[in-house]
Amino acid sequence: MIQQSMSLRFKIGVIEEDTNYRHELVLNISRHTDLSVCLHTATTTAAQSFLQQQPHLLLLGMPPGTQQQIDDIKVLKSLQPAMLIVVMTADEDPQVIQQAFDKGADGYILKTDLFHNITRKLVHMLEYDQPVVSQQLFRYLLYRNKGEKPIPQTNLTKKEKEITDLVLEGLPYKSIAAKLNLSLNTIQYHMKNIFYKLGIKTKSELFKMFYQ
Repeated sequence: MIQQSMSLRFKIGVIEEDTNYRHELVLNISRHTDLSVCLHTATTTAAQSFLQQQPHLLLLGMPPGTQQQIDDIKVLKSLQPAMLIVVMTADEDPQVIQQAFDKGADGYILKTDLFHNITRKLVHMLEYDQPVVSQQLFRYLLYRNKGEKPIPQTNLTKKEKEITDLVLEGLPYKSIAAKLNLSLNTIQYHMKNIFYKLGIKTKSELFKMFYQ
């Protein structure tokens, strides 16, 4: 177990039983100017006593074929409700993905992702409240939900529906503004109206509404 001083903007916790993978991941996260690692350990049980460090985001390693870590998501959320939890695994089983989100996971990434890509996605999530999903899984989730269980769009205008669809495709607000020839402020204004009409407050809630 290693603890570091918290002088940076975002504190990250890591639970991962693969020691080599964990150390490489921690090293790469620590190199980012906006991130610091406040705890890293092999088990959920060991991590619970250190959650007073209040990480902004917790990376939870999950070996393929295990159920315990999925159940642990709910426990960890109850201990630190404001903490984001991102599952790390090599498992692409759709049922496992769904269970993780159902238990309260905010993101799901594959260990095959490059370390610098994982770090970049974490910063993007923390800065813009956009759930982290590996690109392969994002395409699966997008395909799975198209036409099956659309998000409720009652009272959304045509423009608001268009913006919602682009957000769900993973585009940041700046890219959406450029694509629609609108200002960033206009996109943010529309998003406030979309959140109000859907009864949500964040993009994470929007993604969960879509995923589930």
